Amino acid sequence: MIKIADVVVIGGGVIGCSVAYCLAKKGVRVIVVEKKEGLSLGASGANQGGCPLQLFESPVLELARESLKLYKNLAEEIGCDIEYENVGSLLCSVDEKQYPDMEKHFQNKQRERINVRLMEGHQLRKLEPTLGEDIVVGVEEWDSWMVNPFKVNYGFAYAARKLGTKFLFSTQVKKIERDKERVVSVITDREKIKTNFLVNAAGAWASEIGKMLGLTIPIRARRGQIIVTEPVPLNERWRYILDADYLTTAFDLAAVEKSKDPRIKLGVAGSYIQEKSGNWTIGSSRDFAGYDSRVTMQTLKYIAKRVIKFVPKLKDISCIRTFAGLRPFCYVDGLPILSKIKNPQNFVIATGHAGEGMTLAPITGKLIAELITESRTSLSIDAFGFSRFKNIN
Repeated sequence: MIKIADVVVIGGGVIGCSVAYCLAKKGVRVIVVEKKEGLSLGASGANQGGCPLQLFESPVLELARESLKLYKNLAEEIGCDIEYENVGSLLCSVDEKQYPDMEKHFQNKQRERINVRLMEGHQLRKLEPTLGEDIVVGVEEWDSWMVNPFKVNYGFAYAARKLGTKFLFSTQVKKIERDKERVVSVITDREKIKTNFLVNAAGAWASEIGKMLGLTIPIRARRGQIIVTEPVPLNERWRYILDADYLTTAFDLAAVEKSKDPRIKLGVAGSYIQEKSGNWTIGSSRDFAGYDSRVTMQTLKYIAKRVIKFVPKLKDISCIRTFAGLRPFCYVDGLPILSKIKNPQNFVIATGHAGEGMTLAPITGKLIAELITESRTSLSIDAFGFSRFKNIN
C-alpha cells in the first residue's frame, strides 16, 4: 500500500509530535512514523519535565524564553492538562571554591534580564529548612517551570490527531527514496509513503536516518539516569533544586572529559524535582553508552549519594523506581540542529536538543512548521543551521 503525505515526520517523541501539531494547525497533511509501539518510550518519557531558564545561555536562551511563552497557554490550546507549574529554580553549590563562579553566574543572569537573587547558605536554609548544611551559596530565579513530560508528548499527539495527523507505530524506516535533490518517498517495513517534505525528529537515532541520505548528522546518544522516590510532603519554597556541577556536566563536555573525578566523568550532577504529588525525581547523569538505555548501579549510587548533600531528608525516603533515557547530543557544539539542508532540499532536521527537548518542544514545533510552510521563521535559527558542520559532510 502507498500512502501520501505533505510531510512525513520520523519520530514520535515530544519534538516530532510538536512539529506534527504545528504543521497540522496550518492545514498540512502529516504522517508521523515511530519505530516503537507507542509514545514517550524514548527520551520524552525518561526525563524530569523541568524547564530551568537560568541554565540557558544565548542562543538557546532565546528559544527557551519563547517556549515559556508558548507553554503558558499550551494546555488550553491542545486540550490537555500538562501540569504546567511556574515553580522557579534554585541553583546551589556545596563547594566553597565555586563561590566566584556562582557570583559570575548570578551577574550573567542579571545581564540577561532573568529574575535572579544570590543568597548565602544560611539565608537559603531560613527559607527552606530542609536544605543541607553543606550548601554555601545559591541563585534562585522564578521564571523556571515544570510540566508532566508524558502529558506534553501525548497532548501534542492528541491535538495533532484531531487535526488529521496520522501516526504509524511499530513502524521502522528502511529506506528514503530521492529524485535528484528532493526526497520523494519513505519506505518503511510496512509500506511506502510519498511525501513533499521529510522531517528527521528521530532524537538519538537521527544520525541513522541521515546515513540513509549519505549525510553525517553529528548526534550521539547520551544516557541519563534518574531515581524516583515515594511521595513526601512538599517543600515549602523550592521544589526544583539544581547542583552547580550541572553547569559543567550538561554544558561543558570538554571539562567532563578532562575531569579526574569519576562522578563528573559519568556526568552526575544534581537535578532534583519534587512533583505536585510529592514524589521526587532525582537525577541526573550523562554518559555515552551507545544505545544502551539500562540503568547502572555505579551511576545510581553517585546520584543517590549526591542528593543527600542538598536535601538530607531524602536519605530516609524509599526509592520506587529508576529509569534511563537516551538524549540526542550534538557532539560538535552541544546545540540543537533546526535546519533545512541544501541537498536534498526538502529534508529538515529537528534534533540535538540534548536534555532540553521538553523545554524547547513548543518553540521547535512552531519554527520547523514555519520553515516548511513559509521558508522563514519568526525567530532566527541561523545558529542551529546544518551548514555549521561544513567539515563533516
